[in-house]
Amino acid sequence: MIIDCHTHWSMDQWPQNKPDPETWWDVPGRHGIDHAIVLPLAALTDDTKLQLENDRIHQVCRESNGRMIPFCSVKPSQGDPAVAELQRCTGKFHTRGIKIHPWLQGTCVNTSHMDRICEVAGDSGIPLLFHDGTPCVSLPSQIGLLARRHPKTTMILGHLGLMEHWREAISVMRKESNIWGCLCGPHVAAIKEILQRCDRSRLLWGSDYGFGNVDPIDYRLDLLKIQNLKHGDMEKILDHNPKRLLSL
Repeated sequence: MIIDCHTHWSMDQWPQNKPDPETWWDVPGRHGIDHAIVLPLAALTDDTKLQLENDRIHQVCRESNGRMIPFCSVKPSQGDPAVAELQRCTGKFHTRGIKIHPWLQGTCVNTSHMDRICEVAGDSGIPLLFHDGTPCVSLPSQIGLLARRHPKTTMILGHLGLMEHWREAISVMRKESNIWGCLCGPHVAAIKEILQRCDRSRLLWGSDYGFGNVDPIDYRLDLLKIQNLKHGDMEKILDHNPKRLLSL
C-alpha cells in the first residue's frame, strides 16, 4: 500500500468548486496511490477562504470512500479565532491533522499563538504538518524549538528542508523524537543522507500533488525507489509509518 502524505486540494482549482473526488483522484489512482493526506492550498494565502476550504476538504474526503484523509488549516496569529476554528474542525469533522505554512501565512512558529495551537493539537492527538525549508520563518530548526517546547505534540517537517536545508532537518529529527519528516522536496543525495541518519520509523513520503498543474508523483516515487531500500523499509515509509501516525 502507498499513502501519499503530502497532497493539496484547492477550491480555486477544481471545476465550479464542486467537492468531487473523482477528477482529483484520477492522477493518484493512475500511479497506484491507495490513500492521500489532503492539505489546504488557496486558504494559505487568503485568510477569508480558511473556513470554507476546511469545509470543502472535509466534504470531498468524506465522499472519497476513505481514499482521501483530511487535514485542516488555521492561521495561528489570529489568536482566539484560530483556536476556535481548529476546535470546530476537530469536533465537527474529526480532522486528522493540521497544516501550517508559516511563510505563506505570514506567521512565526515561536509565538504564544502557535503554542496554543500546539496545545490543542497535542490534547486532540493530531499532528501538525509544517511547510519547512523556506527562510526566514519556515526553517527546520525553528520548528525543532517548537517541538522541544511541546514534547507531547507530534510535528511533521513537510519537506525535510527542501533543497537547501535538509542537513538542518536531519539534525532536528535526530534531536527531537516528536518530529517526523516527509520525503517531499529534498534531492536524491539528500534523501540518501536522510535515510542513513534519521529514524526510518518517523519518515513519510509525499508527492506535493495538487500544487499547480504538474504531476510529480512518479518523480517523487522514483527518488525513493532508486535508494534501493530493503522491502521492509519501503513498506515502513510508504505504508506502516503513516498508518501508525494517523492510527489508521
